[in-house]
Amino acid sequence: MKSKLLIFLVLFNLALIAVGYYLLNRFSSNLAPSRNTSVRGIPTNEFQLANGKAALKPLPAAPVEKIVYVTNQFDWSQVESSDYRAYIKNLRAVHCPETTIKDIILTDIMKLYAAQRGQFYHNGREFKFWETDEKRKLNARQLEEREKQLATIDKEIPSVLRELLGINYEREINKYFVDSGEDERRLNFLPAEKKSRLLALREEIEGMKERILEAANGNPSAADLEALQKIEAQRKTELERLLSGSELAEFELRTSETADRLRASLIGFNPTESEFREIFELQRAVDENLTSAKTAEEKLAAQKQVQEQIKQQLGPERFVDYERAQNPDFRSAILFAEVNQLPVSTAQTIFDIKQVAEAERQNLLSNTSVQDRDRVEALKAIQAETEKALRQTMGTKVYANYSQGTGSWVRQLGAAK
Repeated sequence: MKSKLLIFLVLFNLALIAVGYYLLNRFSSNLAPSRNTSVRGIPTNEFQLANGKAALKPLPAAPVEKIVYVTNQFDWSQVESSDYRAYIKNLRAVHCPETTIKDIILTDIMKLYAAQRGQFYHNGREFKFWETDEKRKLNARQLEEREKQLATIDKEIPSVLRELLGINYEREINKYFVDSGEDERRLNFLPAEKKSRLLALREEIEGMKERILEAANGNPSAADLEALQKIEAQRKTELERLLSGSELAEFELRTSETADRLRASLIGFNPTESEFREIFELQRAVDENLTSAKTAEEKLAAQKQVQEQIKQQLGPERFVDYERAQNPDFRSAILFAEVNQLPVSTAQTIFDIKQVAEAERQNLLSNTSVQDRDRVEALKAIQAETEKALRQTMGTKVYANYSQGTGSWVRQLGAAK
C-alpha cells in the first residue's frame, strides 16, 4: 500500500509540475511588452521635449510583480515515522483516506511482529548446507521460551491495533480469510449512514471493554464489572438515540449475543420467523435478569422459568422438537448431515443409535453381576453393532469420515472405563 500511495502522489506532483510549466509559458508570453503597449496602463515608451529637441525620457522602472510557482513537491520521508502515532497523524495531515491508513499501518505492524515471531523459530545457528535437520532443531528450553514469547506477541498485537486504529484484530484478519461481507448482510436493512455510525459505535464500545479486561488480566474485580455494565448501558443509550424503535428491534435480532446463541442452540429445530422472535424476546429478558442474579440457584431458576414460558408459547408438540434441539448430540448429527448432504431423517437415526448405544454401555458398566471378562466382550460387541448400524445408515465412505471426527465417540464404546 505504501508503494501504491507513493506512485499516486508522484503522478499527482508530475501533473502539477506540467500545469505549472504550461502556466509559466503562458504568463511569460503575456508579460513580454511589445512597442506601444502598456503594463497596468503605464506607456512603455514616453516622449517629451528637452532643449527643443525630441528626446526619449527614461522612465522609472515599472514595478514587476513577482510570480511564485508552487510545485508542491512531496517526499515520503515527510510522512513516515518510526512512531506509529506520529505516522498516522502525518498520513491524516496529507488527507490520506482512513481505509488506506488502516491498510498501511496494519501491514507494517504485521510485518514487524512476523519478524519478531520468526526469531523464535530457529536456534540461531548459522545455516550450513551439509548439516542435517536435527542440528537446527530447538531444544526443550528453547521450545518453552518460544511458546512464552509467541503467547506474549499474540496477546500484544490486538492491543496495539486497538490502541492505534481502534479496530478489532480478529474481525479485521477475518476479512482476508473468512468473510468481509458479514456486517453488510446483517445490517442491510439500514441506510448507509446509520450502518457506518453503528459500526463505529461497535468499535468504540469494544475498545472500552477490552481495555478494562486487559488491565484486569482475566480476573475482573467488582469495580471492573461495574464499569463494564456502565459501558453496556452507554451502548444501549447510543443505540436508542441512533435507531428508531423498529430498527432497534431488528438490530437486536440480527446482532445481539442472545440471538447468536439462539441460532446455535436451535440447530435442527428450524424455527419460523415468528417462533424465533417469540423465543428471542423471552430469552433476552432472562439474559438481562441473569446479569443481576447473584447465585447459581437464581440463574437456574430464571432459566427454568423461561423454558416453561417457551413451552407455553410453542405448544406441547413443537416444544418436543425444541427440547431435542437443546441436545448437543442431536445438533452435532444435524450439522454432520448438512455438511455431507444427508437427509434430516439420517441425522435423527444417527442420534438415536448413539443414544441407544451409550445407554447400553452405561447399563453394562453399572451391572456388578457381570464378570470383567464378559463385560469387555459385551462392550466390544456393542461397539461392533453400532459401527455396523452407522455404516448401513450413512454408507461406508461417509462413515469413514464420521468415525475420524464427529463420530469418535464410537471408538469409546468398547472401552471398559
